Amino acid sequence: DVLYYGNAPAGTSYFAISNGMTEASENVWGTALPYLVAVDSSTDLNADNYLYTVQFTTEQMQQALAGLGLLPDPADIVFWGFPPAPTAPASWFGEAALTPSGYVASLPVCGQRVTGPALRKALGLRSACFTVQYQEGSFLLTTKGYGHGVGLSQWGAKALAEQGQSAEEILAHYFPGTELRR
Repeated sequence: DVLYYGNAPAGTSYFAISNGMTEASENVWGTALPYLVAVDSSTDLNADNYLYTVQFTTEQMQQALAGLGLLPDPADIVFWGFPPAPTAPASWFGEAALTPSGYVASLPVCGQRVTGPALRKALGLRSACFTVQYQEGSFLLTTKGYGHGVGLSQWGAKALAEQGQSAEEILAHYFPGTELRR
């Protein structure tokens, strides 16, 4: 059996757990595919380890950001011959812009806009649906879900199967407009 969109086999990506919605392909890979769109996967909210928090010290975060070419820069101005003061770690991250599915599209980091998928990769996060908090010298990053979010959620597919849906129904849900052919 092969899943088709139109006259061509469909690219059937999958991942472990969504944030409750799947993500459109263009928000992760830059290319929109009509069958890799955001769909409901709210059964994922009950998944084991749906929420996961990782902690970074200020030094660990500084090192991870340096891997992206981002350094928490000191102020640009030298005042009366004194060296510039370092930027406070609490101000390294700004307010995130979210995709319609609730994943991080981009956020300001050390004065530059960085995509959620790029930060997910650089920081080794489970998902691009995350929040950043700074408290007591540490960064706490909490993710929802696990994986890139595009296509079929394995947890969601399992839950739909347990509710009695067939494989064909599950594929039609996660890959709208496709057809299973033998």
